[in-house]
Amino acid sequence: MTDIDPLAVLPVRVQGVEVQDPILTLFGEGWALTIACPWEGTIGGRALSWEDLDIGDRSWDLVGEDLVAIRQDGAAVEFEFSTGSLIVTPDTDVDPWVLQLPGGLVVGRTT
Repeated sequence: MTDIDPLAVLPVRVQGVEVQDPILTLFGEGWALTIACPWEGTIGGRALSWEDLDIGDRSWDLVGEDLVAIRQDGAAVEFEFSTGSLIVTPDTDVDPWVLQLPGGLVVGRTT
């Protein structure tokens, strides 16, 4: 256990994306977010979803965005970016999403 608040390092910039359908990974200098469960949202006015057939191409809309906040509503988590957000809805307790930041590691769960 640590007393470091990993979210205190926000905002962080998305410098790259990788899609290994259905897993989405966003990363930048010293951080990464991997989402391995259902998600959807809007970035720059454009809807995105883990079910999009062209998500490999459309996920590039996230490059250049800043991850500015994270909010939890029950099991769902909203990752807020500079021009929109992604809502992640965990469907399993086996690492549905993992956020690695310089201050620590945050792992999602359904409960």
